Amino acid sequence: MNLIDTGIEKGLIRFNEDKNFITYIHQNKKRNYNNPEEKVQVETFLTLILIYGYPENRIKQFIPVQMGSETKEADIVVYSDDKCEETYILVECKKKI
Repeated sequence: MNLIDTGIEKGLIRFNEDKNFITYIHQNKKRNYNNPEEKVQVETFLTLILIYGYPENRIKQFIPVQMGSETKEADIVVYSDDKCEETYILVECKKKI
C-alpha cells in the first residue's frame, strides 16, 4: 500500500470523486490536487506522520509566516508542543523536477 492509500485509510486525507481536490481532514483544508506542488506536499505531510511518527495534531499546513517585511505561507509547520507554539520544522515544498 502506498502513502496516499494509507493516508486515506487512516483518515488523514480524502479526495473528491474525480480526484481533483484533496482535503487534509485534521485542518479541513481543501486544495487543488492537480497542482504539481500539492502532490509533493501531501507526500511530505504523510511521510512526516506515517514514516517519521510526528503527531498529526502538531502539524499545520499553509500557515502565514513573517519573512522580513513580508508575510508568506509556509507549506508545512511541525511544532514541538501540543499547543503549536514552538516551531520545530518548517517545510517549503516545490514540484518534482
